[in-house]
Amino acid sequence: MRRQRAIVRAFERAGALAVDSARSAEELGLRVDFAWQQLASLAVLRSPVSGLWFLDGANWRRLCRRRCALAAAVVASLFLVLLFAYSMSWR
Repeated sequence: MRRQRAIVRAFERAGALAVDSARSAEELGLRVDFAWQQLASLAVLRSPVSGLWFLDGANWRRLCRRRCALAAAVVASLFLVLLFAYSMSWR
């Protein structure tokens, strides 16, 4: 996720936020790696023309919200398990 955030920041710094401002990975000083491929498969990075990419900000924000919701659900689940275990220890 850290690598994905770095990729997104590079797109934001370059202003590659729409079809008409799409850039290549080389222009941004990035390499196409696993994190890049994940963002592309989630439609966070879009390619209107072969080799040129831009950041879809709405999809990036949606992905961040989904990840936060998942993290909150995991924390809540762990809390409930601990609460249940604690309550069972009193019996």
